Amino acid sequence: MSRDPFSAPLPEAVRATLARKERLHVEVARFMNREPMKAFWTLGQRLYGATLVNLVMRGRIEDTGWEHVEQAWGQGAILFVANHRTYFDMFVVSTLLHRRLPGRKRLYFPVLGQFYYQTLRGMALNQAFAMWSMFPPLFALPSHAASDAYALDVLTSLCARGPGHVIGIHPEGARNLNDDEYSYLRCQPGTGRIIHAARPIVIPVFIAGMHSSVPVQLRRAWREGQPARVRFGAPLDLAEHYALPPKGSTYKRIVDEVMARVRELGEADRASRG
Repeated sequence: MSRDPFSAPLPEAVRATLARKERLHVEVARFMNREPMKAFWTLGQRLYGATLVNLVMRGRIEDTGWEHVEQAWGQGAILFVANHRTYFDMFVVSTLLHRRLPGRKRLYFPVLGQFYYQTLRGMALNQAFAMWSMFPPLFALPSHAASDAYALDVLTSLCARGPGHVIGIHPEGARNLNDDEYSYLRCQPGTGRIIHAARPIVIPVFIAGMHSSVPVQLRRAWREGQPARVRFGAPLDLAEHYALPPKGSTYKRIVDEVMARVRELGEADRASRG
């Protein structure tokens, strides 16, 4: 694939995989993530999106390890690998990026396509709240194998680009709805494939303290004063894995190591809370 994943038309094999509504949504999102539209929507994220998230959270975001992000910024594309509890996980991370870091930013957050790319409501939410950054979609369906392979290629291309490109990904795939915020779902190897091929700056992140329901989240932040908690780890040295052949077992080893660091951050959060 070209280093610019938006320069070529959507492959015919992918178009054939997608239903008419899905294809429309993917094509619109691709256009919105292409320059100069991406620059426009990034400005919207900074001026509107980050302000809205900060308002919903009432500014209550507690973070540790921010120095790791600052040190990595400007060195290359950054891949945040995080646990997945709520719809707002990466919104909080992106808010910190927009409010604290200087310079150009291009953010991409892959999502499950069944909602955001199969319904008009999902498409509207992607535009109104994420400014089209929830791209590309991953359907995790046998019927959409070509589309998912294309999405992994797009993410790999983005992760191989220069400073200012930020990708946030959840190897668990779906939200973990377990009441125990220190539990994790089984992780998928696709993240390992992206890391092995593109070799971005990989920063593990643990996120907790939020709820997917907006009314509940507003109550927690405004009435009960509960903060969102974000812990950033140091960039990972995965050189020993890069020497291994590009195959499933290698990708799984990479994901396992990255998520082990996420779990360590989670345990540090648990210990800090007594």
